Amino acid sequence: MEWNTNGPNSFNLQCGESVTIEGQAYRISAVTHRYQLRKGKYEPSEKRLDVLSTGRYILNLYLENLLDQS
Repeated sequence: MEWNTNGPNSFNLQCGESVTIEGQAYRISAVTHRYQLRKGKYEPSEKRLDVLSTGRYILNLYLENLLDQS
């Protein structure tokens, strides 16, 4: 699931943080910042959050740990 945040009031969220969207709990798996060139300067134009359900996020951490141990 992707969640776009735009504008000066967008949140300062980071990977691993928990968010609630429409009553469902998710964990942020990636944050992508996009910039646009305006008047010779790059300015922030969009932030995209990739999220996973909390259960899936925990399962992925567990599976990554198993893979690291093998």
